Amino acid sequence: MLISVPSFSAQEIVLGDYIKTEFPLPVTEPTSIETNIALNTDAVTTTENSQEIILADSLGIDEDWVWLKSGEFLIGKIEDLYNDKLAFDSDDLGDLKIKWKDISRINSRQLFTILTVNGGVITGTIALENGVMTISNNRQHKVNQKDLMTLIAGPETGTNIWKGKVTFGANLSSGNTNKLEYNTNAELSRDTTTSRIKTSYTSTIGKTDNVKTDENHRFLVTYDVYGVYIDKDLFFRPIKLNLYRDPLQNVNSQVNLGIGLGYQFIDNSEQELKMILGPSYLYTKYEYTDAQLNKSDASLAVDFELDYKREIHDKIDLGLNYKLTATESNLGGYLQITKLNFDIELTDILDFDISFFWDRRSNPLSNADGDTLEKNDFRLTFGLGVSFN
Repeated sequence: MLISVPSFSAQEIVLGDYIKTEFPLPVTEPTSIETNIALNTDAVTTTENSQEIILADSLGIDEDWVWLKSGEFLIGKIEDLYNDKLAFDSDDLGDLKIKWKDISRINSRQLFTILTVNGGVITGTIALENGVMTISNNRQHKVNQKDLMTLIAGPETGTNIWKGKVTFGANLSSGNTNKLEYNTNAELSRDTTTSRIKTSYTSTIGKTDNVKTDENHRFLVTYDVYGVYIDKDLFFRPIKLNLYRDPLQNVNSQVNLGIGLGYQFIDNSEQELKMILGPSYLYTKYEYTDAQLNKSDASLAVDFELDYKREIHDKIDLGLNYKLTATESNLGGYLQITKLNFDIELTDILDFDISFFWDRRSNPLSNADGDTLEKNDFRLTFGLGVSFN
């Protein structure tokens, strides 16, 4: 076994779990590797890797670390890799998204599932060095860094690929007017290396002096498939199902079933922006009818969706979701659903949510008295949310 004395060619600045060398070390060209240098006790210690070994050996067993080509050394938790961006959770620096091409080395003792450009799926511990990713399970698999498509923490089974959030809010007043209103929002998603299933349920129920003044329910399911080889930011949505009920707006039930093609325009540490466009089928059954209104109507439609997220503070996230369905005028014409949400983190699992809803129908229906309903509906809700993953 060959041992050499560690030497340091660059002064280190240590800030929590962020370490940067003032003079970045050179990055060698990708070559074949047998194992990660930090885990190989027989490895030769050189000027280039001596600092890395000392730092890696000082970490706890659950710590992940990432060494950037610019010299930064980050300690925390690797979450996933999508669209050539590695999501990394640092306790001191927060949630980061790092360009995959900017990463020189990675080390982690937790299990990951990796998807390669040729469609191969491998699960094991990971180590990246010299442009080659080594995935270790009962054997070692070597993949070029540029050939990795996606990466998720853990195997693609069990609870690790599920995450969700449930938010509940209520408004109660009494006196001259007795009013009770409560709203619920629940979200559940399943992420794998190649796809994402996302479901959500939103409802608002309200009564004033024992008379129902609000009742609407919306259930949404989307299924997105990633890894479209033309462009990594492109994804296909083979299924979108939207179920809606609002009897006070003369909608007994509404079904919107469609497909779509989406593109991720922005995806970094601070913000995300994606858009989806596609055809759909819209069916509406009415709560009450008259001589001019059928019991139900159906039509083809075109759907457009914009989804934007931004971190405006370490503890505050902004989310904007806009949906537009263009259909025949007797079914409402242009149906628009807008949700603006502020998510304020109170603890690791508890959030305070402020949500603004704007629903608009260009050709509104009539109520039970035959009066035309308003085109716009506005709601402002407050609630406490519990996250789990």
